[in-house]
Amino acid sequence: MDGTHLSANLSTTGVAGSEAGTLTGETIGALLDLLPRLGRALKSHMGGSLTPQQMHLLLAVCDLSRLHEEGAQPGELSRRCLLSSPAITAAVDDLVEHGLCVRTHSEKDRRKVLVRLTPQGQLALQQARAAATSALAGLLAGWDEARMREFLAMLRELDRSVAATLDQAHG
Repeated sequence: MDGTHLSANLSTTGVAGSEAGTLTGETIGALLDLLPRLGRALKSHMGGSLTPQQMHLLLAVCDLSRLHEEGAQPGELSRRCLLSSPAITAAVDDLVEHGLCVRTHSEKDRRKVLVRLTPQGQLALQQARAAATSALAGLLAGWDEARMREFLAMLRELDRSVAATLDQAHG
């Protein structure tokens, strides 16, 4: 993306007037332009098997199931995915309907509802992750080691900032 395209988009993406034309404004505009395209690129490489949102939820179920042998609780999923309880219920309903997850009750406390991946869900997650990894590797092809390390450091720093902001908002 060239600077002309970026500047033109700043006025249409709603970047605050005080930020427009600044390096911060250009960076914000570039990120706002990139994220939807990156999502579409990943989705196209994943072959329609899972949406990026489904993949995110399945990853959360997988991660939480590693922490808790019985499975993930919907409340944990809600916090992890930053979705409301009704939104998690609807998303899990969709995954159950597609055979990717199953709801069970805790053996220790029958009142607790748990969510676990099915073998079909594990396979779909592995395939989607492999496809997303391949797509991202293609986008990064040709980058030298110094550029890759710099980008990785920036991504980690941005992730820490996002995590800290979310912790403050939900903490």
